[in-house]
Amino acid sequence: MVYWLKNNWLLVCVIGGVVIFAGWELIKSHIEEKVNITDSVKISEIEKEDDIENNTNSEINNVVPTKQYVDVKGAVKYPDVYEITGEERVHDVINMAGGFTDNASIEQVNLAQKVVDEMVILIPEIGEESLTSLVSTTNNKNSNRVHINTATIEEIETLPGIGAVKAKAIIQYREENGPFRSADDLQAITGIGTKTVDKLTELIQIP
Repeated sequence: MVYWLKNNWLLVCVIGGVVIFAGWELIKSHIEEKVNITDSVKISEIEKEDDIENNTNSEINNVVPTKQYVDVKGAVKYPDVYEITGEERVHDVINMAGGFTDNASIEQVNLAQKVVDEMVILIPEIGEESLTSLVSTTNNKNSNRVHINTATIEEIETLPGIGAVKAKAIIQYREENGPFRSADDLQAITGIGTKTVDKLTELIQIP
């Protein structure tokens, strides 16, 4: 064996070199394959993140803002329902309605009051009581009361003896006749009598 190796050492070196080269190429190919797989995974993750971000931005851009409206009545030139952004004051809404009429009792109106959705602004004429401050700051005693002139159907339904039908009737009356001036006015709603009003007196707020 030793004799054969001595006589064929060149062949042995060549074969050994081929084996080493083939092994290195195999290892190199395996490493490159792993790198390519890793890069593909990273690219896929980046693409997914981009898709999520684009979808999120698209959803944000497609959000439709809720429209808000106020009902302006009384001594204004053009009584009507006006759309607002939620940042207006009574002064701004009066201008939308064309301004005051000549017989408007302007001194009773708080022009700086901020208006809110579903608010009824009733501008009094000279000699009438002001009902423009429909959303007033309440004290601690009244903080949990339901503001009957601005409350939503859901809020009105929280009152004892008031279901969905009566709540809708209250809002309809409010829209057609203006704000309630007292708790007794609720008796104009079908199904609401003296006993119900007595129960509601301490639970509702009527500015």
